[in-house]
Amino acid sequence: MLINQLAHLSGVSTRALRHYDRLALLSSRRLDNGYRDFDECAVEEVRRIRLLLDIGLNLQAVAQVLPCFTPDGELTSCPTARERLRGQIHEVDSSIAQLQQLRGLLAGTLNNLVDG
Repeated sequence: MLINQLAHLSGVSTRALRHYDRLALLSSRRLDNGYRDFDECAVEEVRRIRLLLDIGLNLQAVAQVLPCFTPDGELTSCPTARERLRGQIHEVDSSIAQLQQLRGLLAGTLNNLVDG
């Protein structure tokens, strides 16, 4: 299928699909006219990429975790996936701690405002 059709079926822009293809996250072949041709399984591949991006992984981590999916689309408990997901949880926990600290500072500043 051509990139426009893949974009329509996956809900992802052609620009993003070209980027994924350049990073070898998607596989395509070039037609004689230079157009990218994607297999039908590319829709599922894009779904997997988007899932990993939606949980906060960067594209480098996505590339490392993609091989951990089974052919039917399930993420296995391979060491790479476990390590990356644990790392992402740690990053989320750190962000929460920073936001809680910021909230405390904001609340303290608000409480100390002088009516003028």
